[in-house]
Amino acid sequence: MPASSDDRLVGVQGIDVLVTGSGRGLGRGVAQAMAFAGARVWLVSEVPEELEWTATDIRAAGGEAHILAADLGRADERKGLVRTLRGEARKLRVIVNNAGVLEREPVASLDAVHWRRVMSVNLEAPVFLTRDLLPLLENEGGSVINVSSRAGAGAFERQAAYCASKFGIEAFTRCLALELAGSPISANTVTPGLSIKPTSLTQRDAERADAAARARWNDPVRLGPAFLFLAGLRGHISGCRFDAWTLTRRLEQWGALEVMNRIHEIAEYTPEAVG
Repeated sequence: MPASSDDRLVGVQGIDVLVTGSGRGLGRGVAQAMAFAGARVWLVSEVPEELEWTATDIRAAGGEAHILAADLGRADERKGLVRTLRGEARKLRVIVNNAGVLEREPVASLDAVHWRRVMSVNLEAPVFLTRDLLPLLENEGGSVINVSSRAGAGAFERQAAYCASKFGIEAFTRCLALELAGSPISANTVTPGLSIKPTSLTQRDAERADAAARARWNDPVRLGPAFLFLAGLRGHISGCRFDAWTLTRRLEQWGALEVMNRIHEIAEYTPEAVG
């Protein structure tokens, strides 16, 4: 995103950006968009092969990417990730909590193992990574972008754990925004709003999918403008929920500053204080 004369919005060039779940799908597209705009991107996933694939594409285009393979469902690996970022990503200004687990299970057969696996990645990881990394954002400001879902506002059969985790991320984001009020740090949720490869499919699975299914999946890098806009916020717009595809189209039509002035027309949810 180009630099703006409005101090509520800045670019990502030269800063560090963390994108979890960046080996595939939406996370990969977001990481590419951030890197192509000049950010140093820190790629996190538990599948090193997929991270290498993302990093290779970014570097081939002249971008900078660093790989951190970690299972975000494990507290010890999250702590190791935080130690690395505190030591090496001193200009961390943007946290994109995108990693997610979607496993379908009816309530009648729901067990603690399934519940904990979904919650540990989808809710615990964003909460505690954000808590531990916020000090890096405090002096110069930054943006926390939590990826949600239609499941964060509605119910779906056989997705009780997933829906609960996404309802939880919505609540966490709004609480975080309240606590950050008056600071130069924004916290918002965003949903894709565009048909992309399902979270649960690995890249190899996606390559084996039938042609009709693949034809319905859009390249998530198309949503880059929305994520770059959110990454550039510094406290004035916070606690909101956005549809990334809607936001991207409005940015193309109106430009960033007009979007900021008309945020209540675009966001799916805004606190009364925003604007």
